Amino acid sequence: MHWNQTSDEIANLVHRKSVEILSEVGFSVPDSETLAKLKSAGFLVDDESQMVRITKDLLDEALHTLPQNVKLYRRGSQVGLDFKSRSHFMGAGTPVNVQDLDTGERRAATRQDVRDFVTLQDALFQVDIVRPTVTATDMGEGSDLIEIAELLRFTQKPIVHRTLSPDRVDAAVAMLAAVAGGEKSLREYPNFATLYCPISPAYFTEENIQCMLRWAHHGVPITLLSMAMGGASAPATLLGELVVINLEILAWMIVLQILFPGTPLLYGSVSSVLDMRTGILPLGAPERGMINSGAAIMANFYGIPSMCGGLSTDAKEVDVQAGFEKSVTAFPLLVEGASIIYGVGAVDAGSAISYSQMVMDNELIAGLRRMMEGITVHDLDEEIELIKANIPRGNFLKEKHTRRNYKRHWQPELLNKDAYETWVVDRVQVAEKSRLKAKDILVSHQPLCLPAEVEAEIERILRKHLAPDFALNK
Repeated sequence: MHWNQTSDEIANLVHRKSVEILSEVGFSVPDSETLAKLKSAGFLVDDESQMVRITKDLLDEALHTLPQNVKLYRRGSQVGLDFKSRSHFMGAGTPVNVQDLDTGERRAATRQDVRDFVTLQDALFQVDIVRPTVTATDMGEGSDLIEIAELLRFTQKPIVHRTLSPDRVDAAVAMLAAVAGGEKSLREYPNFATLYCPISPAYFTEENIQCMLRWAHHGVPITLLSMAMGGASAPATLLGELVVINLEILAWMIVLQILFPGTPLLYGSVSSVLDMRTGILPLGAPERGMINSGAAIMANFYGIPSMCGGLSTDAKEVDVQAGFEKSVTAFPLLVEGASIIYGVGAVDAGSAISYSQMVMDNELIAGLRRMMEGITVHDLDEEIELIKANIPRGNFLKEKHTRRNYKRHWQPELLNKDAYETWVVDRVQVAEKSRLKAKDILVSHQPLCLPAEVEAEIERILRKHLAPDFALNK
């Protein structure tokens, strides 16, 4: 993304204006119990309006305790993802619709789809962090716990999800701790992060506030994930929208650090700009990549990982539009070093998840990652001698140097590189190749199972907090 100012200038300006607003106007906390806690902690609270303002001392204290080394781990591993070395890609989530793998038609997502999408992400090499991606609509109100259980069962990769009600947070933590080997291990080597979205500008629901505070009590990493809409719930300019994103995230960074010092936090944004012609929020707009790369800039300013919406499309199927939009929304995030790029598998502005698109996204990510490697600087003595020896009109195909190095160049699995005469014989479209690969993975890939005693403990927790018929292996 090209900004007229440097990243440091943008970050300092947006931070300064965010602090001004939070000090003079504040943010909404529609929960009397939390308001009382904040008043006791030194926040400036107006009980009647339920508005809360910060002070310089609170800001300084919060930024002092804000962890700078937040990591997510694979199940059973003590080696965390390196958020500073490269961007990591994560499944999208969690609409209620899926594009059926066999018919291609849109239908309601089920628990089996959750399992299948988790299994698919587990198998796809370019997917680093796994989400349920869809909501198990056949599981009723307790689907969030079911979805967390399926994440734990069907992947070893780091996972991200949320509970929709605070009374299910403790049950979720109990399952996570059972897999981690205890809550102490979960705190030290978390394989899970949660995420909650404000209603811009600067309003979290009472239920989401209570959920975040419960997760923070257990020391689980929390993503504050803005969904600002430029021109609707935020100013129409990208810089003005970035101020809204930042002030609502900064507000709760301060709250969580003051109430639960050391809580690991991620800076998140899945924001975009409103399409004034249609009244919809297009996620494939180039501005989505631009504004969310601004969020990555702010995360780097505060020294914490970012989770940014990209790899996005408004296309309804695997087609040219999807490829274009996913590229233009992901590339700015790669340039600014977003820690996590959120969107694998999503189509139709995130309202549905596609098996075929998830496989195609894996291919797209591989190409983007190869591009971001750039040209490696190394000793050129061997190449110089080869060039000298092959002038004029030499051919490097015969050289041992070529045989040693050509495999470094990226080769796609799905995209077609054949000559026209070869391609025209079969004419297999990329979307169909993606669909067939997804089917093959779901038949052949076997995620590593949990120990039997851990499976039994997850089953017990689900039965206790939901109902007897919510068996884990239903």
